[in-house]
Amino acid sequence: MAVFTALTVAVAAYSGGASLFAAAGVWLASAGLAGQILVSLGVNALLGALSPKPSSAGSDRGYQTNTSGTALDHQIIYGEVKVGGAILYDETTGSNNKFLHRIIGVAGHEIDSFERIYINDEYIDVADITAASGNVPLVYSGDGSTSTRYNGKITINFHLGSPIQPADDDLIAASSKWNGQCKLSGIAYMYVKMEYNQDAFPNGIPVFTATVKGKKVKNPSTGLTAWSDNPALCLRDYLITTGYGLGELEANIDDDLVNAAVTVCNQTNTIAGTKRFTCNGSFTTGSTPYDTISNLLTSMGGSLWYAQGKWRMKPSYWTAPVMDLNEDDFRSSVSVSTRHSRRDNFNTIKGTFRGEETNWQVTDYPQRTNASFLAADGGQESVADVNLSFTDTSIEARRLALITLERNRQQLTINASFGLRTLGLQVGDNVRITNTRFGWSSKPFEVVAWNFGLTDGLDLQTEMTLRETAESVFDEVDDGIIYERDNTNLPSPFYVQPVGIFVPISVTAQVVNEKVTNVATITVTATDDVYLDRIEAEFKLNSATTWKKMGTGPIGQYEVVDLETNFYDFRARGINTFGVKGEWEYVVNVEVNPWLGDPSDVTGFDYELSGGSLFLSWTATPDADLSHYKIRHNSATIGGTWGTSSTVVDKVARPSTSVSLPARSGTFFIRAYDKEGNFSENATSLVILPTEIPSLGITVTVTEDPTFTGAKTNILLVGSAIEISDTTAANPTGTYDFGSFAETGQGVKNCRVTGFRTFDRKYDNGALLWDAIPSTFDTWPDLFDDWTDENAGWGDVDVTVYAASTEDDPNASPVWGPWTLANGGFLIGSAFKLKAVLNSTNATYTPSLINLSATIEF
Repeated sequence: MAVFTALTVAVAAYSGGASLFAAAGVWLASAGLAGQILVSLGVNALLGALSPKPSSAGSDRGYQTNTSGTALDHQIIYGEVKVGGAILYDETTGSNNKFLHRIIGVAGHEIDSFERIYINDEYIDVADITAASGNVPLVYSGDGSTSTRYNGKITINFHLGSPIQPADDDLIAASSKWNGQCKLSGIAYMYVKMEYNQDAFPNGIPVFTATVKGKKVKNPSTGLTAWSDNPALCLRDYLITTGYGLGELEANIDDDLVNAAVTVCNQTNTIAGTKRFTCNGSFTTGSTPYDTISNLLTSMGGSLWYAQGKWRMKPSYWTAPVMDLNEDDFRSSVSVSTRHSRRDNFNTIKGTFRGEETNWQVTDYPQRTNASFLAADGGQESVADVNLSFTDTSIEARRLALITLERNRQQLTINASFGLRTLGLQVGDNVRITNTRFGWSSKPFEVVAWNFGLTDGLDLQTEMTLRETAESVFDEVDDGIIYERDNTNLPSPFYVQPVGIFVPISVTAQVVNEKVTNVATITVTATDDVYLDRIEAEFKLNSATTWKKMGTGPIGQYEVVDLETNFYDFRARGINTFGVKGEWEYVVNVEVNPWLGDPSDVTGFDYELSGGSLFLSWTATPDADLSHYKIRHNSATIGGTWGTSSTVVDKVARPSTSVSLPARSGTFFIRAYDKEGNFSENATSLVILPTEIPSLGITVTVTEDPTFTGAKTNILLVGSAIEISDTTAANPTGTYDFGSFAETGQGVKNCRVTGFRTFDRKYDNGALLWDAIPSTFDTWPDLFDDWTDENAGWGDVDVTVYAASTEDDPNASPVWGPWTLANGGFLIGSAFKLKAVLNSTNATYTPSLINLSATIEF
């Protein structure tokens, strides 16, 4: 069984009073400061007595990973930054060294908070860890996907570095070497406990880093000490801190200028959501005070100087001139330098920064080049490398780079002595100078050096170095694109590219062997499939629990056929080249009921009469899901509608396009129906006039309206019409038997029997309410806006006339034949009885039979 190898215990027992990190021992004295040490790149500082020593490699950016050692420099954190730390303690416990205990010190001072923990390249917010009592329940990858591989395998406790913080109770309980005296006072650290698991740690012990809100700093305007990323407050803290800072007295800091600088840095930039300047970075005590102050100043492009017994600062920001000077104020000749040396004159700025947008990698910010400056330098590019180790956004980096570039090109510098009026000036002030000899009219200059003293003639004068400036130097910059040139991290083997399913899902119908087959097709997509090996797609009924395979293969379409009309769920996921499966992407509750549209209106509807037969024919409709045709007949030749006609042929199955009927006059209608029961929008009609029907010699007519004296079954006489009396059944029907039978009067004859009826569609109680209107508007026939007869298109009520014949004496005990449609066909008999059947497919409607008659012709 593989186990964690027991590591050397760096500290077996620890007294809380001393530091685990070796103190840098750097002291910065403020006495005797004189002269200008640094005037460069818009950052000028008077740091006279500082004695620089070579800084440790990377000390200006702190620990970016975990470092082991017995005597390491403190890490100091200002603002918010991602840092590694010093591994202060390692111990293994448990059977076969199952548990590894590690302490990682991140700062040699008290911090505000841990914000996010990175385990190798995955991360989790500290709030999620503390909510889980130290356990790491899940981690996020860069793409936002999550993993629970460390759940129950890693726990982390956090200590903010309070001077009075207690030792970690969990480590005391687990270790025989760590006790209550091991407090690590003043050290901000993480205690990490790992339980060995080959799947969770396939590459060994991971690297733990953290996003940390660093040191709390004092704001002199409020007197409060709290976390801040304001560069002026961070620089002030460094100046007054004993141990790793200058240890200066607060009384020796010009807090009026500090407060002014704080206000400037906090100003909101025109780019929404960004401050003008922030300070977010870390360094170790191996960095010299000279380097540290210089780096802190870069975060606000600022200046620091010592004058009149106080440290003073100013960020890169335009301030209105405080004084106007002219020839009367000069006390000496003017020394003018019109240009920098070639070495100090540059037309391009480049450098690095790091922050969340670069995944905390040190990255080049967009290079700034001014074409006008380049042309002025003869086309030769001169580059200044300005690394911004305390700047964490490309927006601020670009802003600082542009200010530095344009400020450097303000090259005109003068040295002169001035009268006592200039005693009120100090380094960082702007003045306006008017001098006709040099052609200056209220030209702005910045004071970069200021001295006061007596001349040989005992004249009290100030000597100043002034450099031209302009308000446009400090213009804000537009946002730009940041390119990460050092983004070389390969994706985690646990990473699987998320996939998507294109919505809406394609649902179609195909007709195979006269059967409509439903087909659902999903299209699986991915923004980048370079690391995807294959796709897995599945489906199920929405009400089911078991998923069924659609297929496995590349990015693209997956199809399932022969689905019943219902609601379905679909899902797909990616599988990477290591066989690791990604998260499912779902599309649920998709209705599979493709509608191909209503069938086309029937065309070519025609007829042919031959003797006593009528042959109807038409052109086949082109609809793939065509089921059949229905034919209805109305006795009238003018004014008939589909809804007030009777069905004479309920179904002519496809592919037939003709039918034979007994010859009769009136209006014939035809509609096409699909397999879902949808029908043509318009009924196609033709009219056969009575004169076209061959006449026979004798005609007997039986008329029942308007009295309708015959026998009634579920039939009610309403005025001069009859209706179904009870329509509560699902498909209500009623029967009316004619009042008497009809005789030929000439014995048994072969007779043509034809029934005639006229009816309307009527609501059963005559007072239709909105709530009783059937179905929805979208399902109603024809076009609502075009209705002239609201009953015309329905076809849900019908009246059919039947006849039966006998060859016996109808007044005795005749034997009657079967009931036959009285549709113009021939029956043999000496007498005939008739009936009308009223029916409806809508429980709230009834046919209202107005006219009813029949003819017997022979």
